[in-house]
Amino acid sequence: MSQNDKNTEQQIKEAARRVFHREGLEGARMQTIADEANINKAMLHYYYRSKEKLFHEVFEEDYVKHLAPVIMITRDPSLHLEEMIVRFVKSYFEVMMEHPRLPLFIMYEVSRNPERLMEIARKFAPISQSDEKEHKDLKALAMIEKIEQGQQEGIYNPIDAKQFSVSLIGMCAYAIIARTTLKQAFQMNDEEYEQFIEQRKEEVIDHAFRILMKPEYYEQRKRS
Repeated sequence: MSQNDKNTEQQIKEAARRVFHREGLEGARMQTIADEANINKAMLHYYYRSKEKLFHEVFEEDYVKHLAPVIMITRDPSLHLEEMIVRFVKSYFEVMMEHPRLPLFIMYEVSRNPERLMEIARKFAPISQSDEKEHKDLKALAMIEKIEQGQQEGIYNPIDAKQFSVSLIGMCAYAIIARTTLKQAFQMNDEEYEQFIEQRKEEVIDHAFRILMKPEYYEQRKRS
């Protein structure tokens, strides 16, 4: 493939990414993507014969570049649980603030084609214990196991570790997904919303620690 072809292909994918993020697979039209890329529809079909193929390439690129590194934080057994939580929350907000349409884009594909997402995810991190042999330095249940270990040590509350991990994601995701609603409800401009998100990072981390940690350990950790 010539350099010119590579440049055109990348131009198409960037245009398609903007359209898919706005409208999803079902709402996107090849003509809209061609217009966004400033090319004619015939040229678009020369490079990508179907909207679905283009969508899958864009989705996998987005997952690999933006989401996989965040997910891998929670699969890294070398991290202390509390460091894992801090890194995950901060990385999630940083990535999603830079790409605010990405959470809904990912959620759409999860609901529409979960098998496709699992196929992609397995390339970069284990999603079950049977995948761990392919990822020697990662563990699918690293966060769960560390919570349960802390419970055995008597420093963490007897919470359901799976429920905690899902709640942690939810506490991060809603503030991004509901960006427009929150700005209107709280009468925030763009700068104020960005400040709100900076505060939100610390609030989520603190709230997660309060749920997770026994009070005496939480207070001890705050003093240290």
